[in-house]
Amino acid sequence: MSIIDAIKARSSNGIMTDAAVSPEKIKQLLDAAVCTPVHHNTKPWRFLVIQGAGRQLLSDIMVQYYDKIRPDSEEPKAIALRDKLSKKPFRSPIIIAVAAAKPEGEKAIMRENVASVIAACQNILLAAPELGLSAFWRTGSFMYEPDTVSALGFEEGAKLVGLMYLGHPKREMQPKARETSDGYVRWLD
Repeated sequence: MSIIDAIKARSSNGIMTDAAVSPEKIKQLLDAAVCTPVHHNTKPWRFLVIQGAGRQLLSDIMVQYYDKIRPDSEEPKAIALRDKLSKKPFRSPIIIAVAAAKPEGEKAIMRENVASVIAACQNILLAAPELGLSAFWRTGSFMYEPDTVSALGFEEGAKLVGLMYLGHPKREMQPKARETSDGYVRWLD
C-alpha cells in the first residue's frame, strides 16, 4: 500500500478485543513514532505504556479531575457520567500516553516539540494497521492539568498531547469517504 493510500485508509477503530499486544509490536510502533521531524533535534517524545492494572491509575486520575471540575458530582446524572468516564481506560488492552518534553536550550521552543510529538501520534495511527492492530487517539481537558502530567510520571513542564488506545480489532473498519483539500487551500503567487 502506498503512503497516500495508507493515510486515506486510516480510520479510528475503538472496538477491540482484550487480547494482549506483544511488547515487540509496541516497540515497532514507538520506533515508527520517533521518526518525525523535530527542530533542533530536541528528541521531545515521551511515552508511557499503560496496561493491565495500570489502566486503573489512569481511570482514577480521570475521575479525580472530573470530581474537581463538577461541583454537582454527587447528583445522579454526574454519578452516571463519572461511572462511564471511569471505564474508558478499559476499552483497550494498551494505552500509550504521549507527551512532549519541556524544551532545553535557548533555541528550543515548546510549540515545536509539541508539533513533533503530534506527528509521532499520527505515525502510530498509520503504523498500527500494518501490525494487525487497531488504534485511536483521545484527548481531554484532564490531560492539560499539571497534576495529571505529574501523576503519570512525566517530567515537570512536559505537555501531554494524547492517549493512544491500541488493541486487536474485533471487526474490520470499512474505508470511509475522505474529504479533498478543496475549499481549504489558497495559493500565493
